Amino acid sequence: MKRFLSWRDDWYLGVEEIDNQHLRLVELVNHIADSLEAENPGSADQASPLELIQRLQVETRLHFRSEEAFMRECDYPDYVSHHREHAMLQAELRELLREIEEGRRKFDIDTLTSLKHWLINHVIDSDLDIARHLHKHKLAPAEDQL
Repeated sequence: MKRFLSWRDDWYLGVEEIDNQHLRLVELVNHIADSLEAENPGSADQASPLELIQRLQVETRLHFRSEEAFMRECDYPDYVSHHREHAMLQAELRELLREIEEGRRKFDIDTLTSLKHWLINHVIDSDLDIARHLHKHKLAPAEDQL
């Protein structure tokens, strides 16, 4: 079965805790996609797409906190900017969830695709800069191990 979002090895940052969190977020997006395709979404044995998005929101918040702790520990120079980006991403996710809950937005493949891009852009654009800083200061495994 083809996954909605397949992890690529070049997305690994070489920071195990953050990489594992990213993998969990990708799997959660895939579970959301699977629930949209299910015949009985939200049945007793399966969470609804809305419940899974709520879980994504919680997991994302925990991931951002963890990532920000890493940035503070290594004196990441763009911490304030990255923290602002986290706040903006969380606000976007909250608004998406609110629109779906209020029926102002249909939760469909287009919405899911925007969630996918939201996650990918954060992982490969923003977080890669943190990993480079960590590796440069020898606070994580060498880049050639990525």
